[in-house]
Amino acid sequence: MLLLLFRWHVLRHARRHWLLALLNILAVALGVAVFVAVQVANGSATRAFEAGVDLVAGKAQLEVRGKLDDSIFPAVQHTPGVRAATPVIEELATLPDYPGEYLRLLGIDPFTNEPFRTFEIGNNGSPFDIERWLSNPNSIAVSDEFAAAHRLKPGDPLRLMVGSQPRTFTILFLIPMQNAVAGASGVPIAAMDIGWAQEAFAMRGRLSSIQLLLDDPAQADAVRQRLAAVAPPDADIQAPRQRSLQIEKMLGAFQLNLTAMSLVSLLVGAFLIYNTIFASAARRRVEIGILRAMGTTRTEIRILFLFEALIFGVLGIVAGIAGGAILAGSLTHSVARTVSSLYVLISINHPIWSGLPFASAAGLGIASVLAGAWVPADDAAKSDPVAALDHGARMERFQPRHLVRWSFLGIALLAVAALCCAAALDGFGAGLSFAACFFVLIGFAFFAPGVSAILGGIARLVPQTTFRLAAENLCRTIHRTGITVAALACAVAMMIGVSVMIYSFRQSVDAWIGRGIVADLYVAPAANEVIGLHSFVPPALIPDLEADPAVLAVDTYREVTARTSSGDLVEIGAVKGADRRNLRFIGGGESAKMRDFFSGQDVVIVTESFAHRHATKTGDTLQIRTPSGLASFRVAGIYYDYTSDRGLIMIDRQVFDRWWRDPGVNSVAVYMRKGANIAATATRARAHWSIRGIIVYTNAALRQRILNVFDQTFAVTGILRIIAILVAIVGISLSLTTIALERQRETGILRAIGGTCALVRHIAACEAALMATISTLLGIASGACLAMVLTWVVNKAFFGWTIQLQWPWLLISTTPLWIIASALLAALAPAWRAGRVQIAAALREE
Repeated sequence: MLLLLFRWHVLRHARRHWLLALLNILAVALGVAVFVAVQVANGSATRAFEAGVDLVAGKAQLEVRGKLDDSIFPAVQHTPGVRAATPVIEELATLPDYPGEYLRLLGIDPFTNEPFRTFEIGNNGSPFDIERWLSNPNSIAVSDEFAAAHRLKPGDPLRLMVGSQPRTFTILFLIPMQNAVAGASGVPIAAMDIGWAQEAFAMRGRLSSIQLLLDDPAQADAVRQRLAAVAPPDADIQAPRQRSLQIEKMLGAFQLNLTAMSLVSLLVGAFLIYNTIFASAARRRVEIGILRAMGTTRTEIRILFLFEALIFGVLGIVAGIAGGAILAGSLTHSVARTVSSLYVLISINHPIWSGLPFASAAGLGIASVLAGAWVPADDAAKSDPVAALDHGARMERFQPRHLVRWSFLGIALLAVAALCCAAALDGFGAGLSFAACFFVLIGFAFFAPGVSAILGGIARLVPQTTFRLAAENLCRTIHRTGITVAALACAVAMMIGVSVMIYSFRQSVDAWIGRGIVADLYVAPAANEVIGLHSFVPPALIPDLEADPAVLAVDTYREVTARTSSGDLVEIGAVKGADRRNLRFIGGGESAKMRDFFSGQDVVIVTESFAHRHATKTGDTLQIRTPSGLASFRVAGIYYDYTSDRGLIMIDRQVFDRWWRDPGVNSVAVYMRKGANIAATATRARAHWSIRGIIVYTNAALRQRILNVFDQTFAVTGILRIIAILVAIVGISLSLTTIALERQRETGILRAIGGTCALVRHIAACEAALMATISTLLGIASGACLAMVLTWVVNKAFFGWTIQLQWPWLLISTTPLWIIASALLAALAPAWRAGRVQIAAALREE
């Protein structure tokens, strides 16, 4: 019987009102598509790094990483518990002929690498020729994917920027990536003999890592302790998988932010499902009354509408998954650029697929559909048969008795949000900050009916007849308009909140740049723009700049990765030069702290994000593993910095040289004499050093470059905001369509007493504008609170950054204009349909 009812009253209705059914499907599809795209992008970024680790480490169960002297290899190889060992050189090289691209070049030992290898080297199925491999110092093997992408073949030359020197290699072999480790697609890889790699990368006598297989993997901890006795003090001894897990943890906060943004789209979609199911029930109110009068139970009516939502939800999920797969392409590349800029270098040619994002999207999509459909389905099931058969009963019986109760519930939810904020800042879990965002959005959503009633009541005082009628209609249909206002307000709040946070963050970064970027010129290898701080300036560059009479001073910067005594990865930044940067410290005392820093003692300063991540205070002692052994450094101060949420330990170069003995320099800051021609010096440096792959930035150009990276980082959130707003605007159209159905009788009466079609349409347009205005005002208030949580709580709890809240008044003031314009556009179709109502049909009694 129930299936028969479903066929008659759901499928038949869907065929007759296909546009409403399509909107149901679209509402679900958009939310699911955004969620799928974000999850695929996040998973692809993580898997891309794991693939690089897998290709380098092969089948190794342990690895010794660091700047290793190759003389320790025999001792490591013969450590008890080690079954096999192979040395590896790992370097990154940029491609001058393919700007923006790079190769992860591996130097491998063919005699010991066999048990570890995850890829084979050859030419079109021909066997590997070890004699050719060893005899040519400039021969390399590249992945077949890379060769195909650039139309390269064996025998072709390939220029690589090795350090600061371009060098031409010959492609001798190809690496079939389909035979490599799963998921490695997209990793730009090349390989060569380890001896020639040491020569090419100026690493004679040194290794990047030693990969190990164990007699008994269960005894890895015991083997690790034995290896620590023969490895350098700063060597990292761990399983390759542990390295991947550390990167996953590093990316966790960034990926969680994207996931939270995508879930807002599902939340807005749930609001729309509420509206569309209510619209469906409104169309069939008379049918529901007839069914109830004939004995159909409330449970059967409830199931009928839940099944309707579920059917459309499943179709929406399928469409959303397909759309998400398409959207994932652009979103994945955007995420990859951001991750490479801020965290770790990755390359993704195309999204890496797995079943989990699709299964999660399906589950959350169904949950949001049923949650959104439950209230209208339950409302339809509880309909009184007599009242349902009366066209005007629905409108007349609604009494906003619960407005006060809903408002108090909203206040309670905001109080819960405040408690979550306090708990997140006190260290009870950063995830509570996102819970606070959720409770802010939902709390203000509960204010929507009350605010609509109040502002609608004020609007009824306007003497203009059309507008007063629209306000009257709004107040009498709070059961419908309240939900629409809440949905649109949530979308506006998300847009305002995220925009204010990004604007505040950008202003804080701009002010930080003004204090920290004070040199006139900045000189660095161009390769560092692609592969991070892996390349060094030529040693002759610094004295060449110092010899220029227009140059006052030259400062240097070197960044290395180290580990604390507890094993945590940390970044060390070594600076050479006087106190020229105007750093701002927590607690003040800038001058005294900088004098202490440059005193030549074992003193460091750390960024605010480092202090947050590692629970560090001024005066604490940090123990860091260096090539010369375990060293203790006193923290002289904590300064504000927005370079990375991982944080940075800044150290004086003379102290760095004492412990690290590393002459490399990643970049140079040049200070010009007063009145010197900065542009002329920059031009001369570019002309002389550009052939060595060196780029020169002026102060203004570097500032703009940093802000461009910042804007690129937050470009992903712009996509999510636009989609959420589009989904919410659809709610205006749905709500007015449903209300027009409920008002058919009174519309007929209005037409019968002389009201024109234009009047009916003007009333609908005014109501849409009124709903949009209320939504915008509520959304701006909600967005302001959300911005405070995002700026003061989420950023502090997850990243440790202090951001000064600032308001983009132009964006806030213009938001009502385009929201109202969008609402009027969305109201065109339902207003036109309302104006076409047939008077006789509308006045007919059932």
